[in-house]
Amino acid sequence: MVVMVEFIGLALLAIGIKLVLSIIVPRIIVWIKRRRYLYQIREYVEQLEKMDAEYKPEKPDVEMASRCKEYMSQMFPDGVNERTKNMSDEELIAFFQNLVADVQTLMDVNVDKVEFYSTDNPPACYSCGCYIHSERAIRINAAFILSRNPLLVEEQVYTIFHELMHARQWAAIEGKLYDTKDYGYSDEQIDSWTRNFQNYVPSYVSDELYRKQPVELCAFGFENLLKGENNTDVVS
Repeated sequence: MVVMVEFIGLALLAIGIKLVLSIIVPRIIVWIKRRRYLYQIREYVEQLEKMDAEYKPEKPDVEMASRCKEYMSQMFPDGVNERTKNMSDEELIAFFQNLVADVQTLMDVNVDKVEFYSTDNPPACYSCGCYIHSERAIRINAAFILSRNPLLVEEQVYTIFHELMHARQWAAIEGKLYDTKDYGYSDEQIDSWTRNFQNYVPSYVSDELYRKQPVELCAFGFENLLKGENNTDVVS
């Protein structure tokens, strides 16, 4: 009997250890990957930590924000929720697809692929969306749109502007490189985006550095311009 109890105790202990390890080990692996990546770009991180974290829009952004705000006032005269609350799921996704097309025109950018996704896998399930330059694709989290949560639905509208700002940043970089169209951004601005994309910090590595880095600072800053949360003083 004693042997049986000891056996059961050891079995339960083994199960407990296995459970704990299944939780802890993946977290340790993620932590190691984060530290390793930050070490690889440590020189840029040191510079990033010293950078001014205030968004200072240049003239092209201010002019574009004016166009986009006018569009928003026409598209959502009574707010995003009032415009979208009675739409079916199919109508809502179709509405957002049209938004992406309109905003591309407003921001003078083109993407080759627009994907509305839904997944339970992190980090994508926590993300509002992303722009993938290698595919010239924009991905928008459809789960947030179809949640019917008014705040999430509205945030996804602004996510479109945010992600297409990244497409515009890349277009400006390539425009300067190939002497085509850089939208009028300063050389300093374009150079800072170029260096940042070469040393990009994902949010899962460091949320603080993610938001402070130039490409995200500008994208969030422009998004907030549309929300009326930032001033429009132009950097000369």
